[in-house]
Amino acid sequence: MGEEDDSPRPGFDYWVSHRGQGKYYDTEFNINGTRKLVRGYYTHVVTRMAVQWLRQRRGDRPFLLILGHKAPHTPFTPEAKYRHIYDRVRIRYPQTAFALEDKPEWIRQRLVTWHGIYGPIFGFRKEFPDTSPEGVREFAQFVRAYTATIKSVDDSVGRIYRALQAGGQLDNTLLIFAGDNGFFLGEHGMTDKRTMHEPSIRVPLLVRYPKRIRPGTVIRPQVLNIDLAPSILDICGAPPFRRAHGRSWKRLLEGDTRGWRTSWYYEYNYEKQFPYTPNVRGVRTERWKYIHYPRGDGSPDRHLAELYDLREDPGETKNLIDDPRYREKVEQLKAELEKLMREADGLPDKMPIDEGIRTELPEPSIR
Repeated sequence: MGEEDDSPRPGFDYWVSHRGQGKYYDTEFNINGTRKLVRGYYTHVVTRMAVQWLRQRRGDRPFLLILGHKAPHTPFTPEAKYRHIYDRVRIRYPQTAFALEDKPEWIRQRLVTWHGIYGPIFGFRKEFPDTSPEGVREFAQFVRAYTATIKSVDDSVGRIYRALQAGGQLDNTLLIFAGDNGFFLGEHGMTDKRTMHEPSIRVPLLVRYPKRIRPGTVIRPQVLNIDLAPSILDICGAPPFRRAHGRSWKRLLEGDTRGWRTSWYYEYNYEKQFPYTPNVRGVRTERWKYIHYPRGDGSPDRHLAELYDLREDPGETKNLIDDPRYREKVEQLKAELEKLMREADGLPDKMPIDEGIRTELPEPSIR
């Protein structure tokens, strides 16, 4: 469904949404089919709605509450009390911000010509690298604003926690805190997401359910966001989906890791409104990561590829793709990537060959 479609979705008894991403202040919501302008800071508004719904519940029937936040989407707008919370925290460019000699050409061209959608919006790095005092200051404000919006989300989690506690449902509720993607804050000279580097693909997944999870438990095997729905169904004793790419991590909580995934497939398809990122296909194992950027005809180019040993180089500072010592490893990972693509019904390349790298880019589009 399109971003402008805010109509109630089937299967929900109570539905609140809005067109597009909404606004940090004073969003028009669709509340069960009735549109209403609700004043206030988005994070607190939707949290208040969720808490009110929890308090109004009657009986002991199982329930599912899904609460999504605008923060930290752009334009990052902290609420007033947190606007200056990180002003005294010194922000520097990451060490990888300028070390791009071994990165594919498209990354270097993206950097020196047009810095994603966020540079022009926030006024920093229009001519990269901008290490002037003014440039560093603007970048620091960008990072502080991003982080400060998340502080309000922390408050929201606390309010939901206390509401469940007050209603006597806290320890009987599977509480999951998750995200949809990570975000670059200057790493590898980037902002935004979309590529397969670690800051973009690592997302939070925190779960509380005392009946099955001991506090402080850390699951080491690779878990993906496609595992969320199968896991919830499994823990609740509901039948699984007939067809799903994800799998339940319930058994991982019990220490059973037999047959769990040791690799997984990443795919991003070129979008004209975000022309600075080409097609991306990649495979990540527990130690290795291989990424390639198809040219539109499906064929990889070794100069449009990356290889990292994440055990020795978790920050992805050294691209090993041209090192002859790793040719066999590259071939192994290519074969694994092809296998995973078939299993996941990977989409064909959509990017025309001549649009792989562009030096003149249109004005940014935000969503």
